[in-house]
Amino acid sequence: MYFPRRLLIIDEEPQLTALLRDAFAATGRYLIKEESRRARALHAARHFQPDLFLVGAILPELDGRELAEQLRHEPALRDVPIVFVTSLDAHGAIGSVGYLGGYSFVAKSFQLSDLITCVDEILADDDAEPVRKVA
Repeated sequence: MYFPRRLLIIDEEPQLTALLRDAFAATGRYLIKEESRRARALHAARHFQPDLFLVGAILPELDGRELAEQLRHEPALRDVPIVFVTSLDAHGAIGSVGYLGGYSFVAKSFQLSDLITCVDEILADDDAEPVRKVA
């Protein structure tokens, strides 16, 4: 039996984080924590120890890239994948999935299924090693 993967959603829009939480929870494969305040994001990350971060690229008090840099300076978190959820129009297409500044991104407005697929694929790469097993 496998434990669900842990996702930490960091965005200033509580409606978006709730929508994402519900969509990922409905798959039965994820345990989700939400954080909408930048000041608590690092604290939440340290204690929750996520397998992946979903981060708003542009946060009011700190942009997503700055937060990503802070996360990369945390030894226990530096290798955790980050996916930006951004309103940037990437390559002229809203709803795109791709890379931005070396990080994965999904541009708003996106299909929830596209975001779930993106996260599934990123975490599948990590499944080469056994995921936390219960005997």
